[in-house]
Amino acid sequence: MSFDFWIAKARVRGAYWRAFWRSTFVAAHEWLRQPHNHLRWVLLAPVIALALIWSNHSPPNRLQYILDRDVLRIGVRLDTLVYYNRDDLTGGLDFHILSRFADHLGLELEVQVIDSIAELLQSVDEGTVHIGAAHLSVTPNRRDWLAFSRPYMEVTSVAVQHSSKRALSGPEQLVGREIVAISDSSHAEALALLAQQHPQIEWTEESELLMFELMQRVQNQEVDMAVVGSTLLRLEQPFFPRVVPALALDEPSPVAFALRRDEDTSLLEALDSFLEEFEASGELSELIEDVYRYNESFNVAGSLVIRDRINKRLPEFELLFREVASATGFDWAMLAAIAYQESHWDPLARSYTGVRGLMMLTLPTAEEYGVDNRLDPEQSLRAGAQYLIDLRRRLPDRIEEPDRTKLALAAYNLGMGHLEDGRVLTQRMGGDPDKWDDVRRYLPLLQQETHYRTLRNGYARGREAVAYVDNIYHFHTILTSYAWQLQLESMGVRMGFEDEADEPAPEPEQRTRPYLNIINRAIAPL
Repeated sequence: MSFDFWIAKARVRGAYWRAFWRSTFVAAHEWLRQPHNHLRWVLLAPVIALALIWSNHSPPNRLQYILDRDVLRIGVRLDTLVYYNRDDLTGGLDFHILSRFADHLGLELEVQVIDSIAELLQSVDEGTVHIGAAHLSVTPNRRDWLAFSRPYMEVTSVAVQHSSKRALSGPEQLVGREIVAISDSSHAEALALLAQQHPQIEWTEESELLMFELMQRVQNQEVDMAVVGSTLLRLEQPFFPRVVPALALDEPSPVAFALRRDEDTSLLEALDSFLEEFEASGELSELIEDVYRYNESFNVAGSLVIRDRINKRLPEFELLFREVASATGFDWAMLAAIAYQESHWDPLARSYTGVRGLMMLTLPTAEEYGVDNRLDPEQSLRAGAQYLIDLRRRLPDRIEEPDRTKLALAAYNLGMGHLEDGRVLTQRMGGDPDKWDDVRRYLPLLQQETHYRTLRNGYARGREAVAYVDNIYHFHTILTSYAWQLQLESMGVRMGFEDEADEPAPEPEQRTRPYLNIINRAIAPL
């Protein structure tokens, strides 16, 4: 374990015992200040001895108990906003927040995946897990028997429907509609509250559904309506472009982590303190921004096109993407996203500028990397991946990920010389030339004569490079969702990727793609 790990642990434990001894000695000092108490030193000595013995044998509070065992155990529900694990890549907003909390305490993190919300909350109540994470709304019913951390987001329950349906003007129009919600969810509670005013509203609940499965059913018009969280809808809508909000069912509710309710609040206090610092530092908002960053470019037409090509073109190249990614250290979905931006997975693609193939290589680049046929998908992909690796290596060592890859992608589009001009301009304008968010702000100025005439390499289409990088990360978001959902499908979770007009997707055992069943439904140390 690292030195920082032990420093963090010592800091927490030290604070606990400092508080204990401070209170003990303050009380003793006040007692001894009273007149005629000099003889009481004789009596105080055994009291101190007993206190020492008690401090070594008294039962620890919950936080100390967890610290002594070096493990923070969390229960999660599979969800793109909570926790997912695909191709050895672990993600989810809730997971990342609690990972930072575990690091803050100097603890290892163990994850238990739990199928239903009811089982998850029961595990928290029984102490099987220390913290429950499922992007949980803090509802009055849940507050009656569980404790909740400081909130880190807000969410609204939203009824969604297929885009071909007419918009709703009020909750009374839910009457007569086929509605599905997840059992024991805050969204089911929202429906129950509405039904008090509109008793004819009816719905069905399913316990082990994943929320994006509901969106898939609406997309394929297998159900009339579903109720999902506004936060997940915003995240997943690029992958389900036919799913649109129909009606907000409630006001925004706080989202928080669930803990066992009892008199021992030591773990809750530690978590709240961490979340307060995490928010004040700006790290929480940065993390949330990273989760949603490339969903803001959502476009229904573009998302429908990529869904169609995922079905019709990606199967031909997915194994190749995985093989080259394994050989080069890339995430295969990132390579696929780059190739989609370049050629829409068309190995015969060409542009008026003379670039050709799956990765749209120029003739000089192809020759440099030993490509004798730019229309050969494997040669093109391997050369393109190696070229991107070389661009990353040419950047200063101090630049960290993900800025390093984003800047390299801009150089892939612009050329390294123009990227360096953009970094010089960024520095002139007071920005950080090592941060993509700053560089992307000033790259479009490479198209303005007042700026490019002062730079070494002259005019460049900087705005196009910004769109290029943004598009790749937008496509990567969709492909990441696709890859994870396919993995769940291989585990027996029924998911279709066909649009309503397409042929049904093949069964998992009929696919030729390699699947990794790496989601452990027991306690899995990370």
